[in-house]
Amino acid sequence: MDSDKITEEKAPVEEVPVEEVPVNPVVAVDPHDIIPEEIPNPEEAVTEEIVNPSDQLPDLRMKGKRVLVIGVVDERKDFIWKALRRLGVELFAAGSRPKEQMKGFVKKYITYDSSDHNLDEQICEEIAETVQKEIGNVDGCICFWDTETPLADLVAARLGKHTIPFTGVAIAMSKAKTLEALILADENLSTAKYSSSCIAVECDADLVEYSDTVGFPAVMKTEYGAGAMGVKLVNSLEDAVDHFNHIQVLHEQFTDRAYKLGGTFKRSCVLMDYLRGSEHCVDLAIFHGELVCAFVTDKGPQLPPDVFKTTVAMPSLLEENDLEAVITAAFECCMALGLAHGVFDVDVMLTSKGPKLIEINPRVGGFCQREFILQCYNVDLAQLSCMVACDIKPHFASSENEQVNGYNPKSAKHAVLPSCSHYVGMYCYPVRHGSALKSTATPEILRGLHDKQELLFIQHEMQLREHEHELPFCTVAFKADTFDKAQKHMIEMCSKLGLETDDVSIKTLTDYFRPKKSA
Repeated sequence: MDSDKITEEKAPVEEVPVEEVPVNPVVAVDPHDIIPEEIPNPEEAVTEEIVNPSDQLPDLRMKGKRVLVIGVVDERKDFIWKALRRLGVELFAAGSRPKEQMKGFVKKYITYDSSDHNLDEQICEEIAETVQKEIGNVDGCICFWDTETPLADLVAARLGKHTIPFTGVAIAMSKAKTLEALILADENLSTAKYSSSCIAVECDADLVEYSDTVGFPAVMKTEYGAGAMGVKLVNSLEDAVDHFNHIQVLHEQFTDRAYKLGGTFKRSCVLMDYLRGSEHCVDLAIFHGELVCAFVTDKGPQLPPDVFKTTVAMPSLLEENDLEAVITAAFECCMALGLAHGVFDVDVMLTSKGPKLIEINPRVGGFCQREFILQCYNVDLAQLSCMVACDIKPHFASSENEQVNGYNPKSAKHAVLPSCSHYVGMYCYPVRHGSALKSTATPEILRGLHDKQELLFIQHEMQLREHEHELPFCTVAFKADTFDKAQKHMIEMCSKLGLETDDVSIKTLTDYFRPKKSA
């Protein structure tokens, strides 16, 4: 593409100083984790009570580090500003979010247009030039927004910061290329066993010609994107063609980028094996190829044909051998893609043939994972990501001086930091739970119960909007010292709040988590 033409079509990057303006608080992912109205200075940030991996004072190695957060899209992840300031770092940011919404969060903010990722390389150059001119040296670059991770990786490399090969991020963004990479990886990794059948679909003809490679029933989803948007179980070629064409229509209808299937990348889809087993989310930190820690969240059953997220539980109830197998699979799949330095979110299905990769998100996990890990293990994934980006290895303390709920390559055993409790949670959707969310379980009611510590309320969306392929509006979770007690509390409270649905009971959705051996 002609560079002069690009310049004409793109608005210039705008650097906005905002450090002197107090913030008008915005509700974040956790409505009770509101950003303070003034940015504390580094001395205050390292002396206040915080949540830290070692449950001690903030890591003094991070004090004064200058961190650039790239890809700020909207307000749904505003919890990161408070979490990162607790490390005593200086924060700068670049993103497409309106500059007036960023006042008070960071010292300087650079705006750019993220509507066309084909121009990421040009935008990277503009951001890097502005950083070098107006901000100076930064110690690390991080990103928390799925669609912006490729751009963030380009900027980090351009500024000479510790990052991963751009090809690894690009492959991870594509579900088809991710599974292909497992087969083509170095033979020493032997990751082909984690792959499954998958074809990329760019037109009806691709399905007609190649669908026999996968067979039916199968799962169809957008090749790019996250949040299980557009995912559906299809039982025949006709079903697959219909759903593919339906997704193309939805691409035109969804103008809100938060609901844009596949983000702003290609409109292609993938047809994948319909894997049977238990699904698990592994959030792991890797430091220069070494697995530092991993946390496993158990996911509840899906509700075909639209593959909704239903329930979640932490700590994982998997047996020890299965837990190690899932963590090992997640780590080795990351390494196969070249994701050897950072904090990543990996979905794995534990089948009768062992772990199978579903997808890799080259960023900190979304929805409730961060909050669950924070509550259960006193570890903040946002802070871990910041430390690794600044090339500072996180330290963890346990009674056996081993890793956290993770995997030790030498002993092939996992060690678990004592969890303060068990959490069992449920995703609430505008369509499935809309009546209760507007009456007996409004955000105000849930927030009040959260304040009384009767439940954990994590709000994911700022508005209650009903539409096809929707995202969860919130997660409600319940804790106790055992899984059984947490489950009982959840069933009782959700019944009172009107969050039970007619199609499947909460007891059924949570009984699914009870310990079971892989077939």
